[in-house]
Amino acid sequence: MEKEILISAGLTVRESEAYLALLELQDASVAEISERTKENRTHVYDTLNSLITQGLVSYVIKNGKKYFRPSNPEKIIEILKEKENLVKEALPMLKELYKPKSKKPVIEIFEGKEGIKTVLQDILKENKEWLCLGSTGKSEELVPFFLSHFHKQRIKQKLPLKVIYNEDGFGRKRGEEVSKQKYSQIRYMQKTSPTTTYVYGEKTIIIHWEKDKLFAVMIQDKEIADSYRSYFNEIWKIAKK
Repeated sequence: MEKEILISAGLTVRESEAYLALLELQDASVAEISERTKENRTHVYDTLNSLITQGLVSYVIKNGKKYFRPSNPEKIIEILKEKENLVKEALPMLKELYKPKSKKPVIEIFEGKEGIKTVLQDILKENKEWLCLGSTGKSEELVPFFLSHFHKQRIKQKLPLKVIYNEDGFGRKRGEEVSKQKYSQIRYMQKTSPTTTYVYGEKTIIIHWEKDKLFAVMIQDKEIADSYRSYFNEIWKIAKK
């Protein structure tokens, strides 16, 4: 478990194993670390040098022999914060590079629950009116915990939502729940499609809500978004309250 956490924090497998060995041994020679990690000495030397460079390991010399010591594990938090600050400094340049280089629509596909979470996080980031057409009500089943926190943040941001739910059991149930939330307007219509369409800012999202093939297609294009927005507004006029 500890090794997996260190790897997630950015250490390599060998670095994680060597650091954990040192935490247990405290002062240790290369031979002792090699024996504990089952790595040959050459690899251990390279790994220790890398950890020293990162400030996670130091050494002392006793009787002409090197003994290595681990730094306080809190140093890992400091390293992560330093990396975060470096990324923040580079972010304006990275965003500039990320901008579309042409006027062609940018199309992305997001798969599974994590993909849907990414889409919902983007809605919060854009913080513009969110239109939802043909909602099935199944999102609550597929990402319940995340969706609860999502709507709390949406309300905190005063982000307005208009939803046209499918006129069926799922849609009615979810519509009644969402209608109690601030900044939400709900209407219903007969089911016309197995997909749900989101429109916000310059983005149009088409979501297929089947558990075994859950995915979303994001289209970033102002004209397409405006077209879907106009279509939504026309449907809204005739949808049931």
